[in-house]
Amino acid sequence: MSSPAASGAPSPSAPSPSAPSPSAPSPGAFGVWFAFVKMGAVLFGGGYAMLGLLEREIVQRRRWISSREMQDYFALAQLLPGVIAINASMLVGNRLAGLRGNVAAAAGVVTVPFLCIAAYAVAYDSVRTLPEVEAAMAGMRPAVAGMIAGFGLAMVRKAGKTRPALALAIATCALSVAFDPPIIGILALCVAAGAVWAFFVRRRARKAGM
Repeated sequence: MSSPAASGAPSPSAPSPSAPSPSAPSPGAFGVWFAFVKMGAVLFGGGYAMLGLLEREIVQRRRWISSREMQDYFALAQLLPGVIAINASMLVGNRLAGLRGNVAAAAGVVTVPFLCIAAYAVAYDSVRTLPEVEAAMAGMRPAVAGMIAGFGLAMVRKAGKTRPALALAIATCALSVAFDPPIIGILALCVAAGAVWAFFVRRRARKAGM
């Protein structure tokens, strides 16, 4: 009697490509909340700066989802109104633990910033003009810009593995720098270009299979 491997049938225990690794099972809602609390505690520089942190923590360290899924969530988060970091966190939380994970991720990522901002707001008027505070902010701004640029280059390396994808990434960057158009307009053009490219690729594949 032939084994499933010999007959070419997939093993019943084989995980799906989009599922988390067996060595990193999906957490419950509390695990999602705790992970995002820790990420929210080091969230400096705004939503875009957090995307690289999400990639390292969720994909590389915990291996809860794949890098491709994370990039898809980043793209979807851009299309939705609201803060991109919270949008992306909610999408990841929903993927990991359903609706409860969705709520847990949103609550977790804002817990520490909310407490810090509440405390900072009380003392802001008395410290904002201190030279030490101004010097700290002056040093933080270029660091945050570098973090965002580094994350952008990392995404280009992963997503731009074909010439059309790389050309689209370069064209999007050039349009953003030269004309500063609305983000939703750029994303709509990219979605349309991707759909057209996918159509021609599938059409070519069907012709090749005939």
